[in-house]
Amino acid sequence: MIPFSELLKTRKNFILIGETGSGKSEIALNTAVMLNRAGGRTVHIFDLDQTKAMFRSRDAEAEMARKGITVHYMPQLLDTPVMVNGIIPHLVRPDSASVLDVGGNENAARMVGCLSDYLNRENSAAIYVINPFRPWSGSAENVRGTMESVLNACHLENIFFIANPTVGPETGTEDFAEGLRRLENLIPAEELSACFVTEALAANLPQPCVFETYPLHRYLAHPWQV
Repeated sequence: MIPFSELLKTRKNFILIGETGSGKSEIALNTAVMLNRAGGRTVHIFDLDQTKAMFRSRDAEAEMARKGITVHYMPQLLDTPVMVNGIIPHLVRPDSASVLDVGGNENAARMVGCLSDYLNRENSAAIYVINPFRPWSGSAENVRGTMESVLNACHLENIFFIANPTVGPETGTEDFAEGLRRLENLIPAEELSACFVTEALAANLPQPCVFETYPLHRYLAHPWQV
């Protein structure tokens, strides 16, 4: 599996998919920030998540704008997926990097199906986020079932896997160790491009990892936590 650091150097479009609650919106925002720090391109986030009312990339619009990153989204229409305008021009422009935050069910995934001709090119990377603590990540069969339903809907190829073994901002070393144990039963470590952990753990991981590890800065929070 190609390490995430290599993907950041060689790809300009990133599509974040995975089940609801896996942490893909936070990883999408962190990915956009890393692309922005690399320089050379304008960075755009396309929030395609229409499946929930909280913890969406659009909620960090103001903070992203201060960093020079543009967040694109359409107002939510009940539970009907609505395509965001202007995606294709940014997918093909060499001076523009795009991060697509896709919702966590089949309906949301279908929105990117019409873009598969662009998203399956060598300049793009489809990232599937696995959080072993989510309700539907209890077994390898559940993970495969959820993944297959989402991937069949969005028609993406050459999927890269990223782990997010966290239960929230208070994730401790014991939680992290348990997350790694669960991951062993879900996907081989050599198939993971990277692992995101809380910033508190990133500086002092309890055990070495065979895959790249990145600190996950928290941009999304409940109103009472801001």
